[in-house]
Amino acid sequence: MADLRIDIISDVVCPWCYLGYSRLKQAIEQLGDDYRIDIRWQPFELHPDMPLEGADRETYLGKRFGSPEKLNEATHAIQQVGIEAGIQFNFSEKDRIPNTKLAHQFVLAATKSGLATPFVLAIFHAYFTDGKNIGSKSILEEIAISIGLQTADIEYALSTEAKTLTEKKLQHLRSLDIQSVPTYVINDKYMVHGAHDPESFLKVLTDIAEKEL
Repeated sequence: MADLRIDIISDVVCPWCYLGYSRLKQAIEQLGDDYRIDIRWQPFELHPDMPLEGADRETYLGKRFGSPEKLNEATHAIQQVGIEAGIQFNFSEKDRIPNTKLAHQFVLAATKSGLATPFVLAIFHAYFTDGKNIGSKSILEEIAISIGLQTADIEYALSTEAKTLTEKKLQHLRSLDIQSVPTYVINDKYMVHGAHDPESFLKVLTDIAEKEL
């Protein structure tokens, strides 16, 4: 029996993080019953300077990409890759990029209740497919309830304790000089960057499992 702990360092507004998990899951499903996989979600802010009210997606990312045309090219490319993975990326002129710190606090609360992965997947879907503002407290509460989090979990997500711990985690991961997400840390030893295809993930996981025996 091989035990693999996979820390997924990601941001909930990162389309490649959504794709990366989809591909990783396909790889894990091919591993069979001889592997015990423990997935932990760790926070990262793609846009740490994002104001609390968020920003217009086209304006903000247009500057990042250099022009609206380059942003459109990147958007179409990610939509195409999403179709291949069974993920529907919908973007519109009304889209806003949220500040994700509160969302990460909710992920922390979901982790304590053993529901981190369902919550993260629900938040990805809400943002990328349904176009919801996941910087909104009420939207996050709605998503939390939909996947089975209780009132006490939501209260914890909104607490000073959750805010402080999330900030500590963000600072720690910044100190490791992680510049991009998704990044995967396996058994606290092996770091893998990027949303690899399922076959590549499968090879990485089996190679690490052999080393760990």
